[in-house]
Amino acid sequence: MKIYHTNDIHSEFEKCASLATYFQMHKTADDLYIDAGDFCDLKDISIVGTNGLAGSKLLNGLSCDAFCVGNNEADLGYEALKKIGYNSNLLSCNLKKIDESDIEHLTSSLLITKNNIRFLIIGISPYFKKDMTPNGYNLFLELDGLKTMDPFDCIKKEIEKNENNYDFCILLSHSGFVIDEVIAKQLPKVGLIIGGHSHTLLKEPVFIEDTMIIQCGEYANYIGCLDFEIVDKKISSFNYSLIANDFEKDKDFLKLIEDCRKDALNELSKPLIYNCNLDYDPFKECTLMNYVCDCLYEESDCDFAMAFHGIMNYSLQGNISLMDLIECSPSKLNPTRVVIKGKQVREAIKLSMDYDYIHQSGKGPGFRGTVLGTLSVSHNVEINEKEILIDGKVLNDSYDYVVMMDDYLQRGTCYPTLATPDEDAKFFKGFIRDCVGKNLKDKKYFEQINKKRKKRNV
Repeated sequence: MKIYHTNDIHSEFEKCASLATYFQMHKTADDLYIDAGDFCDLKDISIVGTNGLAGSKLLNGLSCDAFCVGNNEADLGYEALKKIGYNSNLLSCNLKKIDESDIEHLTSSLLITKNNIRFLIIGISPYFKKDMTPNGYNLFLELDGLKTMDPFDCIKKEIEKNENNYDFCILLSHSGFVIDEVIAKQLPKVGLIIGGHSHTLLKEPVFIEDTMIIQCGEYANYIGCLDFEIVDKKISSFNYSLIANDFEKDKDFLKLIEDCRKDALNELSKPLIYNCNLDYDPFKECTLMNYVCDCLYEESDCDFAMAFHGIMNYSLQGNISLMDLIECSPSKLNPTRVVIKGKQVREAIKLSMDYDYIHQSGKGPGFRGTVLGTLSVSHNVEINEKEILIDGKVLNDSYDYVVMMDDYLQRGTCYPTLATPDEDAKFFKGFIRDCVGKNLKDKKYFEQINKKRKKRNV
């Protein structure tokens, strides 16, 4: 029999239309198709507008037997996971509510019989960072009442619970290849690890003793295909191949994608505000970025707020809907509070006035824009030729300032002096676009956006 697998498709759904063609031609009733997570990505409007349900519809359209919760599915939040799990075989044994109780309709493991073989399929979600640091994702998951647990104990529990009910154990692991190697060494009862998260393209399986590890890259560029036989709960012989996904797109699947996007657009196109007029310039002070900074300033107690212009893409004018906000600010970046020295702020602002520097791409974790851009500040800050003033007082290089920004700046991406360890930062629920959207109807945010904050520009 064969196991087909994918991972880290990240809402590249048109590529899935090619998968549909291939499976119709080759997949039999005795075969499995399973996905190792991050099938959904909030970059696609059908995922945002249906709260992830479009992802389960599309996986069902591919006759997917099981898929596990990646960090991008977890980003959808608790309520969304319940609904997705109700509509598909969504797996994770180590993703829980923040009180460590189970999430309704999220399955820890699944028993499937194919070709007279009883498979135990277990799913795990990211817990460790690449260097095996625990709790690597919980800072953000906890914002929505979720947390991941140490997967080793959770996997053992599933294996023990089903000890007499399966012939072969498969782990769907959205943990990354480095972590999968450790799991294989410590949990030999797992016969096959189908991995994701690290976007690793393994041309040949990797063996740790009798445990096989496979992973097939990203974005549905390849389909992994394992043709194998099992004897005494172990793989006795196999043939593995990576199949380039360059097949003709299935028309029925394309229609399913179109229907999902129509449903999403109907929801996302409802106006949030009428007659909006927030202009945007990636490299100069503008009312949109002044507005963003003022929203951040009011989000939490702080001395001031700052934002990089690349987090937005264009002006917001006319009737503005959630769809407009998503297209204007597609980046998955959270409001974040940090404590930093005045000198760090001064160096960042100085860098934001370097013409060549701010024209770079700005590529970094969570960033979905096209250019880095300059920095803007909240209305209580003034930047002139001689000095930087906070509430009328000169910026003190040695003073600790409480600053609202986003986690792109907090990581020091492209503005390195702003880097702050995760454990010293406070993250807030929702993305920057959510912070913008919820305040669009409040007139007070429009009262100061025309106040000049940067008397010196690039």
